[in-house]
Amino acid sequence: MKFKVRKNLVKVILYVLCIFFLVLGIVLLLNAWEQQYYSYTPEESSDASSSSGSSGGDSTESTQTVTPDIEYNGTGYKLNKNIETVLLVGVDKYLASTNSDTYINTEQADFIMLVVIDTKAESYKVLHINRDTMTEVQALGVTGAVAFTIVEQIALAHTYGSGLEDSAENTVQAVSNLLYDVDIDHYITVTMDAVAIINDAVGGITLTALDTINDDIIEGEEITLLGSNALAYVRTRYGLEDSTNLHRMERQEQYMRALMEQFKASCEENSSFALDTALAITSYMVSDCTVNELSDIYSAMADYELADYLTLEGEATLGDTYMEFYYDEDALYETYLDLFYTVIE
Repeated sequence: MKFKVRKNLVKVILYVLCIFFLVLGIVLLLNAWEQQYYSYTPEESSDASSSSGSSGGDSTESTQTVTPDIEYNGTGYKLNKNIETVLLVGVDKYLASTNSDTYINTEQADFIMLVVIDTKAESYKVLHINRDTMTEVQALGVTGAVAFTIVEQIALAHTYGSGLEDSAENTVQAVSNLLYDVDIDHYITVTMDAVAIINDAVGGITLTALDTINDDIIEGEEITLLGSNALAYVRTRYGLEDSTNLHRMERQEQYMRALMEQFKASCEENSSFALDTALAITSYMVSDCTVNELSDIYSAMADYELADYLTLEGEATLGDTYMEFYYDEDALYETYLDLFYTVIE
């Protein structure tokens, strides 16, 4: 009997202790929640009061601290998430794009331009990359896999592969390597014949010649480039007084600026012009875009403003056989920030 009473007493004590610790736990949790809910740091209190207004009748503007993704020379930068990138590559080949049926081909990139489109600002920037730029390039093996990497002219990245998608993607990778592994959304490569087609589609390009190229193109004279003369103007460099690619890039920039303006005017006159142009050069082009995506990109470049046309600073020197361009590291990084980031004020 005593055992039974003692046993019941133990049960009561355990029950009471359970209730006590349960209540204590609830009280502690409520207290912790209350402190968290009603306590603010000085910064949080400032933000709260500025957003709702002070009781004394004075109001202050709310301030929000933006954490920079990158800090450079005392300036904070935030990644611009409103951009889309397109790599444009002109291949030194005529006629349509075809498969070389091998893991290496004889084609090189004649011009390389990265277009960075800001959909929010409705503008775009163009980075014109010197084809002689020395950078890390992937060499593809017989299976199409990367065999090794080598520092050489960026134009040679297209040489590895069949001359089609794999070569284009290898050029994309080389440009990405150059620009600190930046993501490139799309690529468009065209053979040389496409230049004349686009040129003539906009009615020709009128400009003042920077060099004497042939009997039709005389330095200092105004000319409307049509057909093969358009290609000759943007491509010729050997045999000229200044045969460097840097000088040729000056002509290419002059031509591209004029082409963009004429292309924009043609799109305003004809709503289907961008799509028609995309279809006209399909056989001379390799791209990861659909026809509609190409039309959208062309339309954006026609509707948006050209905010800047950039080239990399550096030095061109004669290597063992060919010209080599070595970019300035600081200038490259500043160009990278200009293209892909915004300054935090």
